[in-house]
Amino acid sequence: MSDGAVATNGGRDRPRAPALRPERLPTAIERAAIILTAIGPELGGAFLRDIGEDDLMRFARTLSRLGRVSQGTLDAVIVEFLDALTTGPDIAGGDQSARALLGAVLEESEVTRLLGSRARKPRTVWERLNDVPIPPLASFIQGEHPQTATVILSELSPDVAANILEQLDRGFAQSIVLRLSRVPTLDLPVIAGIQGAIERDFLSALQSNLSKRRPADMIAGLMNNISSEAREIFLAYLEKQEPALAQEVLRTMFTFGDIVTRINARDISAILREVPEESLLQALKYGEAQESPTVAFILGNVPRRLAERYIEDIANMAAVSRKDGEAAHIEMTNMIQAMARRGAIKFAEAEG
Repeated sequence: MSDGAVATNGGRDRPRAPALRPERLPTAIERAAIILTAIGPELGGAFLRDIGEDDLMRFARTLSRLGRVSQGTLDAVIVEFLDALTTGPDIAGGDQSARALLGAVLEESEVTRLLGSRARKPRTVWERLNDVPIPPLASFIQGEHPQTATVILSELSPDVAANILEQLDRGFAQSIVLRLSRVPTLDLPVIAGIQGAIERDFLSALQSNLSKRRPADMIAGLMNNISSEAREIFLAYLEKQEPALAQEVLRTMFTFGDIVTRINARDISAILREVPEESLLQALKYGEAQESPTVAFILGNVPRRLAERYIEDIANMAAVSRKDGEAAHIEMTNMIQAMARRGAIKFAEAEG
């Protein structure tokens, strides 16, 4: 049976994780790091936001050592996790669910240590704000008094503050920049009041929204990162076992083929400025071989001379392998999703 094939188990067809040679099998914490990275900072960050600094450092060190994860390894880890996720109990919030979720990729001792660390080292309001996605944080700050907004920005890391300023109305942002040069020394009760307002009016509401994330959001985030072969196998399995969930996942996923329906034509040029040209050409060449409408959509929404050059370059390229082509598609869609998260572009609503 080929890698990624569907296996029969107790009368239920289940996706089989693509095989990996033992020497290439990631460790438990490496698998956890891969999963949390694959589902993206907004969802992955929700699991890491409240753990202790020591454990965050372990994840950071693990990720830095991983380097580039091959598509085969990514497929194997994600399919293994999806299998555990969709054949287990219903997803719900709380410590028990967090333990079950992390238990799919970590040893029990590691899960206990991670969850136990939350009580030992609570993070400050300012530390937690640094991990919040930029668009909702900018929207919250936009509604505050300029002096309050200035105090908040002065407590954030420089890169986060700069990204927020770019999202604010120009006049409001200019007012904040002027005030930043003379941020007053505030009394402790005033600081406590601002922190309490942030906790009550923003972070609590944000955490509530995160806790209401549908299972489809997590599954779709993972499906965006696996090869089309593994994705089709798993979707077929999910359609058979949980048709309603499968439809939610399809509406939530974002793949190369969705660019033509989910991206505004006016945003194509901005997207292409951020995608390395080598990856773009590989994505277009492979998409052309797959007869994807996305290729014509992209080429039709760039300047004519640039489109002609791309067409000529693609014609002169050797055929792109499935492995390289799908890696280029995933790189491109991940880049687009990152742009959407920071508010640089907006997705059109998926139909259905």
